[in-house]
Amino acid sequence: SSGINAEYGEKTLFPTNQEETKFPDGRVEIKYPDNSTKVTFPNGEEKSVYSDGTIVTVDKTGQRLILLPNGQREVHTAAFKRREYPDGTSKTVYNDGRQETVHSNGRIRKKDSRGVLVSDVVVDASGKVIHDYMTDRR
Repeated sequence: SSGINAEYGEKTLFPTNQEETKFPDGRVEIKYPDNSTKVTFPNGEEKSVYSDGTIVTVDKTGQRLILLPNGQREVHTAAFKRREYPDGTSKTVYNDGRQETVHSNGRIRKKDSRGVLVSDVVVDASGKVIHDYMTDRR
């Protein structure tokens, strides 16, 4: 069924209990039976809120930001995917398969596209290497 309200837009209820509202400003909001929602904006941006608390936004360039209920974040771009953890650690996987893990204590581990460790260092706040695990043979 559908109905029109000039202030709130045109609302359509589907047999699956999915509700879609098209607003006069061009926004489209979809409410799903599990209480998830998705809003698309006229400029191409999107925002989805899932029933578990996950929030996904997509900007007009296609970059995706995922905010997870456990405090982790993911950033997906055309060049890489990165997961950021609450303790400050981040892991980035590039499209060519290279990986970089940056730990909150300054340790940075890099792997090539085959998964081979090529760098494992600790840097200080200025970026200066203060320990190189690859050359440390204790």
